[in-house]
Amino acid sequence: MEEEKIIMDFITEEINTIPNILKKKLTTNNKKITPREELEKIKHNINKFLEGKTSNRFNVLSGLRGVGKTILLYQTYEYLLKEKNINPEQILYISCEELNNINKCDIKKLIDIYLKQKYNTNLRLLNKKIFLLIDEAQYDKNWSISGKIIYDKTDEIFMIFTGSSALSMEYNADSARRMLKKVITPLNYSEHIKLKYGLKLNITQPLIKLIFEGKIDEAKKAEEKINTILTNHIPYTNNDWEEYLKYGGFPILFNENDYTDLNSKLIDMVNKVINTDLIRFKNFNFENQANANRILRFLALQKAGNLSQNKLSNYLKTSSLNVKNILDTLEKTKLIFHCEPYGTSTKRINKSWKYYFATSSLRYNLSISLGNSTHNTEEYEGTIIENLVASTLFNFLQKENKYISLYYDSNDTNSDFILQEDFKSPIPIEVGRGKKDKRQIKTSMNKYNAEYGIIVSNKESEIKKDGDVIHITPKTFSFL
Repeated sequence: MEEEKIIMDFITEEINTIPNILKKKLTTNNKKITPREELEKIKHNINKFLEGKTSNRFNVLSGLRGVGKTILLYQTYEYLLKEKNINPEQILYISCEELNNINKCDIKKLIDIYLKQKYNTNLRLLNKKIFLLIDEAQYDKNWSISGKIIYDKTDEIFMIFTGSSALSMEYNADSARRMLKKVITPLNYSEHIKLKYGLKLNITQPLIKLIFEGKIDEAKKAEEKINTILTNHIPYTNNDWEEYLKYGGFPILFNENDYTDLNSKLIDMVNKVINTDLIRFKNFNFENQANANRILRFLALQKAGNLSQNKLSNYLKTSSLNVKNILDTLEKTKLIFHCEPYGTSTKRINKSWKYYFATSSLRYNLSISLGNSTHNTEEYEGTIIENLVASTLFNFLQKENKYISLYYDSNDTNSDFILQEDFKSPIPIEVGRGKKDKRQIKTSMNKYNAEYGIIVSNKESEIKKDGDVIHITPKTFSFL
């Protein structure tokens, strides 16, 4: 009974507190925080639920720390409270991290106590709509089973579970069939501009046509219009994109102006993933936490290239199998991702993979924290932009339903990346800082019989098509 009282006291405090802190949580510098586009999908699912359609009532949002998942929950709460006129006692917002500080987090037990104490009922007998907004769900190792049980026993509860990318590892097959899963990726530059300045710039679809169809006309017009809008928008500064390249991707950093503080917050975020999230994975002991930290620093200091697991195992004095396990786990946290070599399945298995960070800002800040920011500046900046292009494509492809694969070209004299959609012709992409000639991209185009190739560099100041080669600036590319 003492445990039940502790949990119910916690629930009561949250019910009474959350409506009064929404304004503080959802404003910055006396200005309302612009929602991410994912909020519209959440609203759509809520509306369907209120209409009696119950299929999409178990929503799971995972992603890196700092991408805005908690804000999405608060914005959902505000929508329920102010636009749908839901009684606050029917909206249960719970941070499992906070609950875990006072009592072992158990979502199923929590909802059972809530229904018993508030409504003198249980899941099977519940006859009113309840909204369950669970933040940092990974603090309950059985969160997916709890969600499945709630889903199966009642049609009256709409759930959103958010948490670190570790969430993607912690559900079973039965639970997965009931979930509507969504990865919340770091912000691309379009989302950055929308959230930071309140400007909605429509260039994503024209850029999709440029990259996947080779059609530049719409993108060229959109680029010109966007540059005019940004030039005339007083709060927008000329160095905003450079700041995005080096510190962007995370809405939590919008209010920071000091580069040292920005660096500290990004490094702290990485450290929290390693020191808090990784311990939730099986077989991840203190030694492997230290090795994960070393691997991230090693990757940050290297020019993006084939990573030999044997060399890395010798460097870390651990087995190649353990290195593979650490790299796989780091990928599951979404801190890094890999590109396989373009070619046959045998080639992809036998050749090493390339690894990139989830944002160029993570790579930049990890590297400067190790004192690597001044060595061969042009090559270093080219490496950061290569990561920007890779992570922009990777994050974009996570949102798309089409079957598109991102590879790297294993021939060093060819392009950097190859995009392959279904059985269409491959699309070579070359990345660089400063002047880039067409030699490498043309070599790749000829080798793979590509209809066109793309060069991402600041050689040209705007989108340009030179025969069968398309030039696009890194800034415009990052709007994808």
